[in-house]
Order: sequence, then structure tokens, then C-alpha cells
Amino acid sequence: LPLRTARDTVGALCVRLRPDAQLTDDSMALLQSFSDSAAMAIENAQLYQDAMHSVQTQSALVQEMHHRVRNNLQTVAALLSLQLRTNEDAPWATEIREAISRIQSIAGVHDLLSNEERLAGTTVDVIARLVAEDAHSTLIPPGLKVRFDIQPSELMVPTRQATMLSLLINELTANAISHGFENRDHGYVRIRAWSDQGIAYIEVFNDGHGVPDGFDPARSSGLGMRITQRLVTSDLRGTFSIGSNGDGTTALIAFPIAAGEDDRSLVDTGA
Repeated sequence: LPLRTARDTVGALCVRLRPDAQLTDDSMALLQSFSDSAAMAIENAQLYQDAMHSVQTQSALVQEMHHRVRNNLQTVAALLSLQLRTNEDAPWATEIREAISRIQSIAGVHDLLSNEERLAGTTVDVIARLVAEDAHSTLIPPGLKVRFDIQPSELMVPTRQATMLSLLINELTANAISHGFENRDHGYVRIRAWSDQGIAYIEVFNDGHGVPDGFDPARSSGLGMRITQRLVTSDLRGTFSIGSNGDGTTALIAFPIAAGEDDRSLVDTGA
């Protein structure tokens, strides 16, 4: 299905069906609603990006863009949730839950940044708390209790990095829940961030099952690890490592702090 807006075609929605599957009128209507909402979200995100890079952008316009992007993303998440509720045991249900979690983590950051006091950015611990709240509603299955330990941080990130970091922390949290805490009834996740000599560090630790010795995230077949590796290396121009010991698994993201007034810069307010 093409993703069309009033002005342009911004993408396409590809649907993979089983050989014996048939699309009903209700299914087509749901797909059309999803594609319309996705197209609006993409267009609004582009408008928001243009606004952020314009020196003449007023704070009210930026706030409105945050609201619009958030609302459209929440609509997409709601449509996916509706589909999931009718197919809870489908083989693709886990992937849909993870997609909903990714969308909600981004929407949460836009909701946070719609506050005029946070237009310049926010701290990593605030982002981590948003991810933890969403995890309780979308990722953590019944019967599993996860305790989050989010340590205070003064590492301030601007809008662009805030969105990326919400995705990264979400992916590492989802990995801990789906793999680290498999066949367990409890788990512990600690998230902390700091900077040292111009490098920002974000650490996500979980006390679950470890990763295999010599595990290379760059060669992982899992979508979450590939997303994490790509965002860190391509967008943050940093490094990503993950390893286990007897206590659990530690994932570490490191990337340079850019000085100056560029929208991509990070500032450690504790420095």
C-alpha cells in the first residue's frame, strides 16, 4: 500500500501473508487506516525536522510539531495494539509487541519535549524512566516482575539524540526481558549514564541469562541488536559492546560529545 499524504507519496507499506491467507474488507480497512496514519506521522516528522533546523522557528511551532508527531505515533501504536488483541497467539505477536514498544518510546520522548521547558533537550535518566514505564505496559509479560534501577544523570541530550537514545534503551530493555529473563519470574535492570573526557557513556545492565562468549552484536540475527548497532555507529558515531559475566549482562554505548551550538551536540551539565 502506498503511504500518501495530501502533497506526496512518502513510502510504502509491504504486507507479508501466509499462502492460504485472505484479506477481508475489515483487514483492508485496518491496513488502510494504518497506512494513512503512518504517512501522516512521516510527513509530520519531516515538518518537525524542518522546523528544528530553521533559525526562525518559534517555540510554539516546535511544541505543536512535537504534539502532532506524538499523536500520530500513538495512533499507529493503537492500531497495532488493536490488531494484536485479535491475534495474541499469532507467531508474529512478539514482533508486533516490540514494534509497539519502539513506537511508544519515541512518542513518549516527543510528549516530553513538547514541554516548553524541555525544548532544548532532556537528561538521559528522564528518557530511561519513560522507557521503563512503557516496558511495564507493552513488553513485560504476565508473571514476570522487573525492577528498574535508573540512576540520576546530568547528561543532557538535545532532541535528535533523545529520540535515538529512547530507541536504544528500549531495544536493550526489550532484549533483557525477552532473552535475559526467559523462563524467570523476576529480573533487575540498571540504567546509568555519565561522561568522561568528552565521551558520553550509557550502560544498561540486567541480571538475567548472559549472552554467549564472543557474541558480536554486529553479526547478530536479531533485529533489536542490528538496530542498536546501526544507530550507535552510524548516527551517534560511537561504539556498542555487550558481554556477560557471572552477575549478568552489561551493554555499553559510548559516543563523542560534540561541543557547540549544533542541534546534534550533547552537554554534560555536571561538568
